[in-house]
Amino acid sequence: MHYHKGLGQKAGLSEAQIHDLDKYEQSSAYNDLEKLVLRFADQWTRQGKASPEVVKELTKRLSPAQIVVLAGSVGLANWTNRFNETFAVELP
Repeated sequence: MHYHKGLGQKAGLSEAQIHDLDKYEQSSAYNDLEKLVLRFADQWTRQGKASPEVVKELTKRLSPAQIVVLAGSVGLANWTNRFNETFAVELP
């Protein structure tokens, strides 16, 4: 979380968003689209796929290119985390 907090701040997340990340569904710090994006990332990370309902809602709100960037970002973050954990990479 240490690295994610700093990167989140650099990306423009508010302190409230960072604080409420683990309870984003109930948080007023996130708008509906942000909650949908987080739901997608959470489902894909935990279940290996996002539900058809979440994907359908994303296609209503994001362009195909934006969905590809989102999926690529989530996929890369998951790969990086798994790589680091598997090989016990010590981060500075």
